[in-house]
Amino acid sequence: MSKKRRAKSKSKQAATKASAQTAGASTSALAFLTSMTRRRLVTTAVGIVALLLAAVSIHAYESGQQELHDLGVIGQGVPVIVQIHDPNCPTCRRLKKLVTEALESNDSVLYRLANIRTDEGKALQNKYSVPHVTLLYFNADGRHVHTTTGLQSPTQVRRAVNRYFVGAT
Repeated sequence: MSKKRRAKSKSKQAATKASAQTAGASTSALAFLTSMTRRRLVTTAVGIVALLLAAVSIHAYESGQQELHDLGVIGQGVPVIVQIHDPNCPTCRRLKKLVTEALESNDSVLYRLANIRTDEGKALQNKYSVPHVTLLYFNADGRHVHTTTGLQSPTQVRRAVNRYFVGAT
């Protein structure tokens, strides 16, 4: 083989090798970019799902809070216990927990909060001249049948329900 041919052959081999390295680098770069794109897509998708779940949870919570404060159910054919409630009062929050516990297996009695920081809650408190940390018991016709003031154990609440809402449990 002549020197020219060998030089030409070596030149072709070097070019082929450089081309292969470039192709390998391009493939690696493409694989890296693809993996980064996948990561971004997955991260974005997870973020969107998390935001949607948060929005649904907030909506469900707010709906539940609105229902808990709906005093329009008094006199609508179902007995109701209304707590005169101050959301800043630790004793009121404790009473709410105890009443919720007492009624968790009784879906024939409704439980509502009259927040004294709202006009509607304050009006109900004034109508019955009671302090906060008070439970007002209304029969299915909306007649006020009993009042308790102060913390009540779940057992005390269940006894009052049995006594004043005969047939409701």
